[in-house]
Amino acid sequence: MKRPTNINIVIGIGIFTVVAMIAYWFAWFVTPSVVQSRTSTDSDYAIYVAYEQAFPLPDAFVTLAALVGVIGLRKMRDWGFLSMLLAGGGAFFLGLEDLLYDLEHNMFVPFTGAAGIELAIVLVIMALGPTMTILLWKHRKEIIQ
Repeated sequence: MKRPTNINIVIGIGIFTVVAMIAYWFAWFVTPSVVQSRTSTDSDYAIYVAYEQAFPLPDAFVTLAALVGVIGLRKMRDWGFLSMLLAGGGAFFLGLEDLLYDLEHNMFVPFTGAAGIELAIVLVIMALGPTMTILLWKHRKEIIQ
């Protein structure tokens, strides 16, 4: 069975998710200044780091779900559909959680380069999760048989 073009787009988003999550956490632990929105001189740095370091496990779940989803969707298997739905929903939840923290802790004030990167990450996460879910739902009958 031929995969619909939109499913190939979802597969691409899934691959992007896996690569971006791994790259983010690699940067966080190896070169934190690249991705951290706060510096060690900021008064709330310890709280910020503690908050962010609560995310490797949920991010790993989304990454694994996306990876399994990519494999399953390439084979047009129903378990790929389910796994990618989990990844999309998980990504959207993580984006909302990040956005709320950022707004409550004035992460965008002043609006620096680091704040811009943080906002871009949140917006990409919040856009890709629903996009994956909508495209999957649109083609569910072609995947689930």
